[in-house]
Amino acid sequence: MLTPTERADEMARLVVATAQQDNASVVTGGLVDTVMTLHSDTEHGKANTTSVRRLIRVRAAAEGVRVVLTDDERYWAIREQLHHMGGDEVHALRDSIADGGDDDPRANDGVLIDAISVRLSNRLSPRRLDGVEPVSVRLWHVPEPDGVGSLPEYAEQPDVVKALAVLRAADVPVATVPGRKVLYRDWHSPKGPQGAFVWTYTGLTLEVTWFIDGAQDEGGMRSRDTRRVRDARNAALDNIAVAFREAGWTVWRVESSNTATLRGVRVDVTPPADKEPAPVVSLEEAEALVVEFGIGEGDLDEAVYDAANEDGADEYNGGAHPGLGDDDAYEEVHGAADVRASSVNNQGAAAQVQFLAAVCGNVEGLRTLLEDLMSAAPSAAVTGSDA
Repeated sequence: MLTPTERADEMARLVVATAQQDNASVVTGGLVDTVMTLHSDTEHGKANTTSVRRLIRVRAAAEGVRVVLTDDERYWAIREQLHHMGGDEVHALRDSIADGGDDDPRANDGVLIDAISVRLSNRLSPRRLDGVEPVSVRLWHVPEPDGVGSLPEYAEQPDVVKALAVLRAADVPVATVPGRKVLYRDWHSPKGPQGAFVWTYTGLTLEVTWFIDGAQDEGGMRSRDTRRVRDARNAALDNIAVAFREAGWTVWRVESSNTATLRGVRVDVTPPADKEPAPVVSLEEAEALVVEFGIGEGDLDEAVYDAANEDGADEYNGGAHPGLGDDDAYEEVHGAADVRASSVNNQGAAAQVQFLAAVCGNVEGLRTLLEDLMSAAPSAAVTGSDA
C-alpha cells in the first residue's frame, strides 16, 4: 500500500517520462490528464492531481522538461509559437477557426483566441519573446480530419489507397464524412455524405458502401423513402462492382434477404494477388541452354543441392526458427533445402537450369556457372568408353 505522497511521486515520474519520450519534453495539462487516465486502474493512478502537478514542477529542472500547465504559461507558450509564424500563417489559422464555427474546438479556446488577437494587433512584441525557441508540440486542439472516401485512420493503408484510386479512375464519387460534429438534420440531408465509402475490418477484404443523404443503408427509413433510394443505391453498387472487376479485383455483392425486391447492401472487394516475378529464363530458354551445354540427366543434381543449401545457410544465419535450439534449427532449414532440391531435380534438366538461374540472378551468371559445371563433368562418351 502506497502513501498519498508515494502515489503522487510515482505518477509524476510517469508523466515526466512520457513527456520526454512522446511530447518533446513538454508537460501540458492534457498530458497529465491522459497519463493519469491510462493508469486509473492502478494504485498510483488514484493520486491527487494537484500533488502530481506540484511534484512535476519540482522535477522539471532536473529532468529537462518544460511545464505548461496554467493558462498564463500556456498563453505565453502559444505566443512563442505564433511569434515564429509568418503573418499569413497566423491569418490563415484565424480564418480556419472562423470557418469551423462553434464545432471547431479552437473557437472555444479563449487562451488561443486571445494570443492570436494580440499577435495580429499593432502592438510591439514584448522583449520576453526575443530569441525564444517555441515548444515543438501543438498547444491547442485541432478538429478531427474529414474522412474522404475512408476514415482517416484507414486512409494510408495500401489497399485502401488502391481501392480509392480504382473508384476515382472510374469517375465514381467518394463520400466525405466530416470530422467535426454535425447536426442530425444536416447529416441526414443533401448536406450529408454522398457517394462511395471504403471500410476495412479484417484481412484483405474491403467493404464499399454507398451514402445517400448521409445514410449508407435503409435502416430506420420510412417505407416511402426506401423506394426513393433503393434503385439509386443498387445502381451505384453495380457501377462500383464493375469498376473493381475491370481493375482485376475479386468482387462479392452483399444483398439483403429480408426484402421482396433487390436491396444491395454493399460490395466486398479483394485486391488482385501480386504477380509472381518473371523467371530469369523462361522454360523455352532453359531447354535451349540444356541443348547448348549438353546437359544430361544428373549433371546438375549436386549443383542444385548446393545452391538450395546455401539458401538454407543464409536462412539459418538470419535466425530462422528462433524457438528451436541451434542444432535443431540447422537440421530444420537444411532438411527443407534438401526437400526443395530433390523436388527440382525430379522435374528434369530444364527445371534445374531455371532454379540455378534464379539463384544466379541473371543470364550472364547462369552461363558462367553452367560452363564451370559442364567443363568439370565427365562426358557421356568417355564414361561409356571406360566401361
